[in-house]
Amino acid sequence: MYMDYSKLWKLLIDKNMTKTELMDETGLSSRIIAKLSKNEVVTTETLAKICSCLNCDIGDIAECKEENSLSLYNYYAKFGKITEDTENYKTVEFEHNGQKYKVYTIKRPVKKNMIIHLMEDGTIYREELLPFGHIMCPSRVKKAILKPVPSKSEIVIVLFSGKPNFFGIDDGMFVSAKNALKTTSKIYVMTEASFKLFNMK
Repeated sequence: MYMDYSKLWKLLIDKNMTKTELMDETGLSSRIIAKLSKNEVVTTETLAKICSCLNCDIGDIAECKEENSLSLYNYYAKFGKITEDTENYKTVEFEHNGQKYKVYTIKRPVKKNMIIHLMEDGTIYREELLPFGHIMCPSRVKKAILKPVPSKSEIVIVLFSGKPNFFGIDDGMFVSAKNALKTTSKIYVMTEASFKLFNMK
């Protein structure tokens, strides 16, 4: 079980109050507000200050929920553990509804002049499109980014920030929040924005 503070943010909207105003009225720090936004543990003193400020009961700002009711993205954000942090990517591992996941977040953002490819052997590489007159042409240089090797019991998700070329993210064996798995591979490649909507079926 965990405490969900969605009711608090709805109550602030109903009262036409901002998070900044709540901090001013209660003396709470931005760090505490950030913890509440992530449904992390806070003290009963913090909750009492909020209830006093908003003239409400604790049930008006929080409720207990089951962890398994969280979306995949929210579970990753709340319970994922960093197991590796390199110059090029960060690795987070977690288990959701009995399934193990390994998430690689690529640190270099992708741009509209880039295409991300996934080879049949699982290697992910980046190709940049270079301007040639009024059109964009693919360069002949392709840079390998990562070659994840999922174990039999885990699913690998590779996340990119930014927006790649339109044909990049869903090309070939790529999957995103709006597509079905196009290969028997256990590697999913998508943008961070798509991951927030992604759901394993």
